Amino acid sequence: MLKRKEDIKKQQLDAKEPAPDESASQAKAKISHKKKDLLAKLQRVTADFANYQKRMARNAAEARQWARAEMIKSILPAIDDFEQALEAGKTAQDVQSLLEGFELVHDHLLAMLGKQQVATIATQGQKFDPAVHEAMLHQESAEHEPGTVIAELRKGYTMNGRTLRPARVTVSKSLTSEAANQNDQNQDSEQ
Repeated sequence: MLKRKEDIKKQQLDAKEPAPDESASQAKAKISHKKKDLLAKLQRVTADFANYQKRMARNAAEARQWARAEMIKSILPAIDDFEQALEAGKTAQDVQSLLEGFELVHDHLLAMLGKQQVATIATQGQKFDPAVHEAMLHQESAEHEPGTVIAELRKGYTMNGRTLRPARVTVSKSLTSEAANQNDQNQDSEQ
């Protein structure tokens, strides 16, 4: 009987401990459940990030649209001035009043650009800088050092230090030996 009591106790202890197959399947179920939770969280975060990217792209497009609208609003008064100058030009007897109207429009446009931190690029007598100048012609010159801007063909503009449009310029180059001899002869004959 004593043996039987020990067998019963042992069976009870064995019943409380899960079978090796049961604990492994429970662990797998927990891991599978945790894996599903993590995958769901990842999908939510990915969807949130995609929505964030779309929202930022939409906001950026909207900001560009409003910036263009503000620029157009600032141009409208200059267009009004231009239209008034054109109307005045139809009845004007002298060119001077027409010229004054165009100067008014020009000044208005320059003021508008100034408010946007747009400035013209200095050219005359400056050393050629490919970051702000575009060389259209090279001209031999005895009066200017080679690589110096000697004429502006089209104005260039910067905005906040960045080049919007380079200035088109004529750049001096050193005289060839024939031109130098001819220049020396011209100077001698002038004396």
